[in-house]
Order: sequence, then C-alpha cells, then structure tokens
Amino acid sequence: MKDWPLFYAPEVKEQLALPESEAQHALRVLRVRPGDELLATDGRGALYELRVTATDRRQCLVELTHEERWQPYWRGRLTLALAPTKSMERIEWTLEKAVELGVDELILLRVKHSERKHTNIARLERIIESAMKQSHKAWLPELRVDVPFAELLEEHPAAVKLIAHCREELQPERRLISDCWQAGADTLVAIGPEGDFTEEELQRAFERGYRPITLGESRLRTETAGLVALQWLHTLDQMDRSAQSTTTRQE
Repeated sequence: MKDWPLFYAPEVKEQLALPESEAQHALRVLRVRPGDELLATDGRGALYELRVTATDRRQCLVELTHEERWQPYWRGRLTLALAPTKSMERIEWTLEKAVELGVDELILLRVKHSERKHTNIARLERIIESAMKQSHKAWLPELRVDVPFAELLEEHPAAVKLIAHCREELQPERRLISDCWQAGADTLVAIGPEGDFTEEELQRAFERGYRPITLGESRLRTETAGLVALQWLHTLDQMDRSAQSTTTRQE
C-alpha cells in the first residue's frame, strides 16, 4: 500500500467525493488541494487510489485512478468476544489494538460479573474506524455490544470456539491455544470480566462446544488477555502460511 492518507469512504466509487466528515479532515487538517493523491477503503476489502479534482469549504471531490481488492487478513473469520471493563478507556484501547491486529468481529459481552452496563456505541465505532485507517487496513470489523452470554453460546457460528478462564479446578482441563487452533477455521475466543466467568457460565459454554484455554501462568487483565489471544492466533496463522509457502516453493 502506498504511504498516502487513508480515508473511510464506503460510497466513494459511486459518489466520487469523500464523506463530509472525511472531507473536513482532508481539508482542514491535511489541507489537500486539487492534484493531491489519497487512498480510500469501503471497509469491505476494496482499496481505491484517488486524485483530488476539486475542493470547497465542505467538499472534497475526487477521481478514481486505481482499484484493488485486498484479501482478508486471516484464513477464516476471527472474532474476539470479551466482557467490557469498568474503565471505558481500557476497553477503547483494547478495541483499537484488536483492529490493528486485523480482527473481523468484536463483541462486548454481558455476563454475570460484568462491570459496565452501558457503552457509547457511536464512540466505539469511531475508534474502530480510526484504528482501521491508521493501521492501513481495508476491512472494517463488525462491532456488537451488550450481547448476552447465552445469546453468544446459542447463535455464533464459528467452527472453533475458545474460552479463557482462571478456574484451574474445572474440567475439562485448559489447553494452550496452539493445541486447539485449526488452520483456516472461523475462530472465536471469549474473554471474561475481571471477576472471570462464573462456573455456571463456563459449564454452559463447555456443553456447547467451547474449548477451555489458558494464556499462560501470568494472571492477565481482561484487555491484556484479549490481545494475547489474538496475537497468538495471528502468529499461528502466519507460521502456517509461511510453512505452506516454503513447501510450495520446494515443489
């Protein structure tokens, strides 16, 4: 990707103009002028190279000079489901970093020990959008908030479902992510609140095919655990891709 400013413009191909909020940033902060070149994405994998054709106080008109399609970052869809912390600043930071890692879906859970009952959805959406642009991604993750844990257990279609917890006495025994990972499979990892999932919640998850995992010996905060799990999955995926690429070259 060229090192040009990236904008989120879902309809730019049809409208040949940046959305008003993006146009204001381009005009007032970046001070773009006709002839300047920009990047835009629709958040669904399309990446556009644009040239500014005209500007005024409210509009930034463009022409499309090149279009390409980016493949998803993971083979399979990756979902992070976690119970939001009491500190909104910490959960916002977590979502931002998850987007940088290339997650496909973010779910904020409502569980027994939830510490936060209300979230500012519009603000979280802006943070996710900003993180996508800043990290030069072409896929905007889906965000779902205040999802009851029972609903997640009943409805989510991921093939591999992992749940991290700290209750060593429970069966089945917790495994490492690397023992549960399947290359190319849609994967969901669930992270509980500071007070952890209840035993009842965990048993219900096990009954529905969730596999218990451990993230190591250290006791981690919710936001840290979520990012550790994502990075672990990312590393496994990259190692497998590298191994396949090496095998292909040898053949």
